[in-house]
Amino acid sequence: MSSALSRVRRALAPAAKTLLLRTGGFRALRSLSPSRGVAILRYHAVCGPEGYAYADPGICVSPEAFDAHIAYLSAQYAVLPLPEAVARIREKRPLPPNAVAITFDDGYADNLGAARTLHKYGVVGTFYLTADCLADGQPFWPTEIKTLVDRLPGPSVTVRTPRELTLPLVTSDDRYRAIKAFTKLCKGNLIPVREQLRTELRELAGMTAAPTPTMLTWEQVREMVRLGMDMGGHTLTHANLPSAGPEAAWQEIDGCRRALRERLGVEVTQFSYPNGGAELYHTEQLHRMVERAGFTGAATSSNGFATLASDPYAMERVEIEERLEDLVFALEVERFAFRPAPRAAAPQT
Repeated sequence: MSSALSRVRRALAPAAKTLLLRTGGFRALRSLSPSRGVAILRYHAVCGPEGYAYADPGICVSPEAFDAHIAYLSAQYAVLPLPEAVARIREKRPLPPNAVAITFDDGYADNLGAARTLHKYGVVGTFYLTADCLADGQPFWPTEIKTLVDRLPGPSVTVRTPRELTLPLVTSDDRYRAIKAFTKLCKGNLIPVREQLRTELRELAGMTAAPTPTMLTWEQVREMVRLGMDMGGHTLTHANLPSAGPEAAWQEIDGCRRALRERLGVEVTQFSYPNGGAELYHTEQLHRMVERAGFTGAATSSNGFATLASDPYAMERVEIEERLEDLVFALEVERFAFRPAPRAAAPQT
């Protein structure tokens, strides 16, 4: 295919999706071939460009787009509270046609506005919280890495944790790559190493005080609970659990559930594994820990629909797009390419 034709096709694709949405094409497909799984939507931050200082633009959806998403989903789909969808998967009870569940990772302060939007449309969302990184706790390290790299003097930076590494800081692209490199180091090492790297970067950036909190406060979370939202666990400190080691991983998982239950006085049944992406972030051993801690289900970042064949401790989710038509395209067209992860075999007794 010529490059010119490729460009034309890329240009036409957004317009075609918009046409399908406006003419009812997606609705017709949904009626003719309804989904039998559940699309667990994976949101993070609901903000405009003002939020890019604390969250990667790739995980941000504007408040206007989010309102449009929920207005459409609540009118066109069977939007289930996640605990209900998980109970059906665990018990192999049929899901309603075209089922959707709403989830959020991390616990950004802008999630309060998202909860109010969900409440307006009568929808229950599950918010996976990083319990020790809410606003009165320690800084949320993925956000702090972004803040520190932005403040580092150029033209380069050299760190010695966990090994000597020099990175250029001349352009904005250099700084973006440095954020990615330091994030990968934080994910790939033990928690004490992550903390040592943070300390070194703070010193290099001349940061004597913690950055401005960008996470929910406990009182804001309590308001979300009063709005009917469901709270889930996302570890204590957003640790990469396979890299943390079994003892620290258990403390992150079990400690998170205990903290949320004690501070909020509610049941916490759902968990989300942090740090999805190219690096290993969940294993069968971790699935067993999550179950032992008392969670009834756990979500991954694997892109796809969860079905009755899915492992309830490794459920697929659907990546979010800003434009409503792109999201609906994933739900109605791309779903035919999704394949659920197989349910784990029962442990031998």
